[in-house]
Amino acid sequence: MAMFIMLSLTAHAYNVVNLPESMTLADAMGIFDAGEITRITVSDVSDGRYIELEQSKIREFYNTAQGMTVYRTVNPTPFRGIAVNVYAGENVKSYYLNSGIQIGLYGSENYICYKLSDKDTEQLLYLDSKYKDSDKKASGEEIHRETGNNFLKLPPSPWAQSFAREAASKSLLPYDFTNIYSENITREQFCVLLGNLIAVNDNYSSLDAYMFDNGGAYLKNYFEDCNGVDNSVNILYALGIVNGRDETHFDPYGTITREEAATLLCKVAERYIWVGTETHLTYEDAASISEWARFYVTWANEYGIMTGISETEFAPQGNYTVEQAVATVIRLYNLIQ
Repeated sequence: MAMFIMLSLTAHAYNVVNLPESMTLADAMGIFDAGEITRITVSDVSDGRYIELEQSKIREFYNTAQGMTVYRTVNPTPFRGIAVNVYAGENVKSYYLNSGIQIGLYGSENYICYKLSDKDTEQLLYLDSKYKDSDKKASGEEIHRETGNNFLKLPPSPWAQSFAREAASKSLLPYDFTNIYSENITREQFCVLLGNLIAVNDNYSSLDAYMFDNGGAYLKNYFEDCNGVDNSVNILYALGIVNGRDETHFDPYGTITREEAATLLCKVAERYIWVGTETHLTYEDAASISEWARFYVTWANEYGIMTGISETEFAPQGNYTVEQAVATVIRLYNLIQ
């Protein structure tokens, strides 16, 4: 059974079961009037010291930040750099300039955070300077860590739950996917998973960062039907991992077949390990596997990345669910590790 987090909404202006993609910083903090704030401190996680803000600076911070939009992220390392610690009675919320406000866990190792855009973050950097320039730093500041909430939702299929936990812990599982485990995965969504695998395996925070650091050039919106889709589609095409349906169309919202998924998994594997197989498939429907996919399906099957839907059937043209895709991406990640 899926795990849902049911919390009282009295302290929140948002749905804590299905977290929104964005909200205001006031909503994320649960503080809706500057008069609720009893004190604000600014601290540096690395040295464990802090400074107090004067009352006028408290109102200045709140009036500047309350209406700013923060965006949901899954962050493995939220506790670093400068934190703004906002106290309202017995409650405290810490906004980290590097990673946002952390509202709860996402499985193990990772956290759900809400972060300002880089442009809005620049408006708060005066607090970084104010802390560094202060000669009145006190010791003993407690950084707020919200670990009482866990926002990871598990698949309905018991066999898939361990894969979801592991994918979340390794920063491979997007939060949005936790609402659609049983649905057929789209071509765009599978690109997101594969992009996460490449980024995480190469120690990057995102596939865009991976491309930037490695000098990879790619065209945005190369395909006519990819305006607004996740950038992983463009990047994986530039890396030679995915192809379009034709020269101008990718079909991002179309479903992916099992033999297509095996092919893409194998192409990602080829970036890291030698890929080869001399085995032969014994499934009763092996003859229905497309010729171009036969090697990839055989390899994925031999190494346990993708098994059949039964002992006698592979179903190469069958659909592929999100939970199945998550499981195979985890298996591939562990293999190339």
